[in-house]
Amino acid sequence: MLFKDKPATASHPLVSEATLQQRQLQRLPLSQVSDQPVHQAYLDSLTSRGLPVTSVSKWLNAAAVTANPAQAHSLWQASFVQELRPITGFLVPTGGTTPYKVHYMSKALNQLKPEPLFAAGLTGQGVKVGVIDAGFFEAPKKPGLMPIFESGRVKAYRDFVNPAQSQTFNKRESLMDAHGTDVLLCLGGSDPNEKVLSGLATEAEFYLARTDHGAREERIEEEYFVRALEWMDSLGVRLINSSLGYGTGFDNPAENYTPEQMDGSSFIAKAVQMAVEQKGMMFIIAAGNDGGTRKWQIINTPADAPGVLTVGATDYATWTKQGYSSIGPKFLPYLKPDVACFAASGTSFSAPIITGLAACLLEENPSLTPQQLTEIIRKSGHLYPFGNNYVGYGVPDAGKALELVQEATAKLPIRVPFLIHGNRFAFRSRSVPAIGENGGIVLFRKASETMVMSQQKLSSRTKKIVVKRLPGETHTTLQVGPKVFELIWQ
Repeated sequence: MLFKDKPATASHPLVSEATLQQRQLQRLPLSQVSDQPVHQAYLDSLTSRGLPVTSVSKWLNAAAVTANPAQAHSLWQASFVQELRPITGFLVPTGGTTPYKVHYMSKALNQLKPEPLFAAGLTGQGVKVGVIDAGFFEAPKKPGLMPIFESGRVKAYRDFVNPAQSQTFNKRESLMDAHGTDVLLCLGGSDPNEKVLSGLATEAEFYLARTDHGAREERIEEEYFVRALEWMDSLGVRLINSSLGYGTGFDNPAENYTPEQMDGSSFIAKAVQMAVEQKGMMFIIAAGNDGGTRKWQIINTPADAPGVLTVGATDYATWTKQGYSSIGPKFLPYLKPDVACFAASGTSFSAPIITGLAACLLEENPSLTPQQLTEIIRKSGHLYPFGNNYVGYGVPDAGKALELVQEATAKLPIRVPFLIHGNRFAFRSRSVPAIGENGGIVLFRKASETMVMSQQKLSSRTKKIVVKRLPGETHTTLQVGPKVFELIWQ
């Protein structure tokens, strides 16, 4: 339920000094109404009515309770209640259970061309990174994560599902409890003995939150998610990665979301949007793995929130969308996903790769706002400015992104669309794209400026490319390795 008002503004700060410093750096209001706690009298009133409060959000000025229909009806009469919303939906990890594999991750890093970051000595040092996931089972035992734990750079860990486990990594309640461990490896993992790098933010500081129980499907996990956001904000966390999303799959199908609801209007999407706009927190989230699901296909929430950076997954050879990677809905007025990169077994393992890049860019320029950083990463995508709802603006180039951070006037390739009169376009390629380095020869055939009808891969041996317009096709993006052409059919 949402409450009508809040207590009077406190005369003293309600957040940490670190949070105030981050707001000052981004020129955000130091004192915000959302920092105020909810009225304790309202919570006490709920308890006295026999409605135990299971979760409270100061940001949304809301509380979650369990109530039968009669109790819910009586709550409408309460003077302090503004709105009641039935809880539906549940959080599911958007990656599979495939174990983390080093050679997969090295491919993802290679795809981003991170050498300029290495040359600049950028490792995400000093950047506070939050990870909201399903669990971090045995994370300290992973060779790639030992340097993080041994140096004390896991600053805090809170289990919102089972608070008694907030100080331990050796308790397992479901098979998904190691999902966050694999995500953390993709974000900042480094094994000095094997000399394997699996993430870019190897020197960042990490704040971990478990908000999902892999063996249960309970809507209360959305509340845990929002509470984790508030907790991280109170600690001055600037950058958050999550591979959790709401969609379908409930034990009770009546509680599932519909595709039309993936429009940024959900409870959790609004909380994430508030984190971006009002708290200055950069949020990067996996697009989801429903691309091959006939009845759904699209991204889950909160990946639909306009202010988050939503990450899809590509293959390695051609940089086309992986079959499982979720696509952006046709009805959104903004593009989703925003970018994409290689992942073999789920977008859960592409999002943290991009989060590692973002941490390095924030280290270079800590004053960047989430909006600025999001736009920089988008502009560094290999398809920019011709994005689509399959892979967004494509695979980010770490070197280009760093140039944009260092110099606002950095020049990007000027790509002008070609107006094609007729139903045929021919192009002769003189060079064969190197596999994995710049993408292959691909046609993104679109029914509008951004909506893909189909993606078509051509052999890298193809010298003469002939594009014949399909029925309903209005735009075509032709990718020939590093070269990108946008065809607009007249």
